[in-house]
Amino acid sequence: MRRTVGKALVAGTAAVMVGVLVPAASANSAGDTIRGGCYAYAVSNAVATNGQYEGVMGDNSVTTDATGAPTAATVTCAIQVNGIESPSSHSFSGAGVQAGQDQVVYSASPTDDVEVCQYVTYADGSTEAASCKDVGSPDAAYCPYGSVTGTGNWSPAETTTVGPHTFVWDTNANCLGAADDGGFYHVTFRGSSNDACTAGSGAGDLSGSGPEGPITGSFTFFRGGIHLYISGTFVSGGEQHNLQYWIDVLASAGGTCSYSTAPLLAHGAIVDSP
Repeated sequence: MRRTVGKALVAGTAAVMVGVLVPAASANSAGDTIRGGCYAYAVSNAVATNGQYEGVMGDNSVTTDATGAPTAATVTCAIQVNGIESPSSHSFSGAGVQAGQDQVVYSASPTDDVEVCQYVTYADGSTEAASCKDVGSPDAAYCPYGSVTGTGNWSPAETTTVGPHTFVWDTNANCLGAADDGGFYHVTFRGSSNDACTAGSGAGDLSGSGPEGPITGSFTFFRGGIHLYISGTFVSGGEQHNLQYWIDVLASAGGTCSYSTAPLLAHGAIVDSP
């Protein structure tokens, strides 16, 4: 049974809906795989938005074929209200990495069932089964692109050759949200990987602090080009949270693929777990 989500509005107050559709990496019958996916962040205000939900919807994903090589795909993200898709859907295409963000507007009442849905079509013509997830935890925060910054360190240096590394990514984020999840986050990711500056994966522990106090948890990541897709969980303030960060590694304006330290720029979402 799907949860009914929403929040009663009064004049001058806002309700926040955050949806992050990040199922586990899944492969279709052709062996194509997607990691990451669609997200949405919207705010409704009885005065400022005339009761409509207005915000952003986008996609950050990495797609590979049956051999593990990058493959092109188109990812379509849509808002669905009570099982009916709203006209405000957006598609994002790319050869191995899909990324983009657009404005979204939709109407929903406090008792409506609102979901963010994802549809995937790969370069070989195969598709991924449609998947949807509830939107609208009042205890959630969205960190717009550019609001997450930091520095990454790798040992040994990242190059074009896949190999073992240890890393520390130190990040700061200012996240928008209702209830107790909106605010400033300092999250440090520590772990090990088998990767190059263009591909690979890894895992580790995350720690730091947020609006609800100290943070302790774990994460996994998958890399496509400069993009790090991070999926993690952490405990803070006695509550379990899901964390999704999409980090760009800005190593070199000249495109040189050899570095041990690099600036990080990202966006993400943090949502209380049920």
